[in-house]
Amino acid sequence: MEKIIADFGVQPIYLAAQAVNFLILVIVLNKFLFKPLLNVLEQRKQKVAESLDNAEQIKLKLSEAESEAEEKVAHASRQAKTLLENAANRADRIIADAHEKAHADAEHIINKGKASVEAEREAMQKEVQQEFAKLLVLGIEKVSGKVLNEGDHTKIVDETIEGLKINS
Repeated sequence: MEKIIADFGVQPIYLAAQAVNFLILVIVLNKFLFKPLLNVLEQRKQKVAESLDNAEQIKLKLSEAESEAEEKVAHASRQAKTLLENAANRADRIIADAHEKAHADAEHIINKGKASVEAEREAMQKEVQQEFAKLLVLGIEKVSGKVLNEGDHTKIVDETIEGLKINS
């Protein structure tokens, strides 16, 4: 082994110094470079994990908010549909009531008109009967040549009106 060391030109003192230098370098690098770098990497790893957790929580909250919004929209839609149905029902009732009232008013107006026409017809009939009776009295006076007194006049008028009523 010594021959190999001599052939390669390895000097044990320099080799030991190199080993000590290497150990010192490893210790210094470990203390000032690797540990802080590993700490930074670990912190970054934790931040990434936290960010992923937060992102997951945000996704959950977003999906909950979306489902809640959809539920509120559906609820509002149901309420609007109910309100529209109620309004349509009320409108139908109001229209039906208006039709009934219009029908009742028309019926009332027709009945009132019929009563008015009937009263007018009766008044005209009485007037015609009285005119007829007067003409009859005048005709009798002209035919008989004598003037009738008030009693005869009334009697003839009443008999004529009764005769006309029976025939009508």
